[in-house]
Amino acid sequence: MSVLTARPPAVPAASGTGPRLAAVARRLRPPVGWRYLGGRLLTGLVAVWGAATLVFFALYSTGNPALLLIAPDAPPEEAARLTAQLGFDRPVAVQYVSFLGAAVRGDFPDSLRYGADPVGIALERLPASLQLGFAGLALGILVGGTIGYVSATARSAFWRRVPLSFVVGLDAIPTFFFGILVTLVFAVNLGWLPATGGTGPAGLVLPALTLAVAFVPAIARVLRTAVLDTLGADHVRTARAKGLSRHVLVRRHVLGNSLGPTLSVVGIQAGVLLGGAVVTESIFGWPGIGQLSINAVQNRDYPLVIVCVLVIAVGFVLINLLVDVLAAIAEPRLRS
Repeated sequence: MSVLTARPPAVPAASGTGPRLAAVARRLRPPVGWRYLGGRLLTGLVAVWGAATLVFFALYSTGNPALLLIAPDAPPEEAARLTAQLGFDRPVAVQYVSFLGAAVRGDFPDSLRYGADPVGIALERLPASLQLGFAGLALGILVGGTIGYVSATARSAFWRRVPLSFVVGLDAIPTFFFGILVTLVFAVNLGWLPATGGTGPAGLVLPALTLAVAFVPAIARVLRTAVLDTLGADHVRTARAKGLSRHVLVRRHVLGNSLGPTLSVVGIQAGVLLGGAVVTESIFGWPGIGQLSINAVQNRDYPLVIVCVLVIAVGFVLINLLVDVLAAIAEPRLRS
């Protein structure tokens, strides 16, 4: 019994070799593992497939789009000929399988309205949407982050409560109403900025401001909560007991630990950069993929609608993946 329970003698390690090798291994280890990236990409592919499938069956359940391409008084033979030519006379299941094959190959049928490759048409509008989306997100992060930080760290009760009240009020304003309001004030009454059709820096101000309204409340609330939670952590109390000033404490120990949950919310908000800008692009006539999607739906241009949805869904997945990786780097506990 004593032989079975006896421990083998410890082998002395080379002096300093183990810690040094462990330190080198930690430095060479990638911040996010391939397993984490693979899982996120697989989830993103399922999301893209689900979005495209839902839109496909929703569109094809509304009727025959070929009837929009002919005159109302055209004979039935002409409608039947065009329907067969475009392939809309086949069963929906057959069209769905054909659609999946085209999506995998990237070979979609031509746009019914423009008569050209819908992928090229959608990608041509993509830079304008990205420009508007990132301007709105940057403005939302700046304003929301400032409000969240001030409301969490201010000593005055006024600065802790007033910014929060502003956020609550901002959250209650619909995006389209805010867009119309700033257009009336800054474009119609004051004449400082263009109301619609502007593509330069001046034309970007009002759409970006309208889009940022959707980002500010969530970012402000999450950052405020994260900062307050971190301020109550043990290591922060220890640092405070050692005499560290409040500003240095927040800058060194609080902000970095609060970025993980905040980046996760930014990722969710960033996902609406392309799809969520539809209303804003429509209000201000911004030539992005959101306005193109609305026009395609109105014209029942099915190939273009599906391609726009795919571009928005892929953009949503990639932006969320990028933000998730940044959040995992900032907060390793999120990798699990």
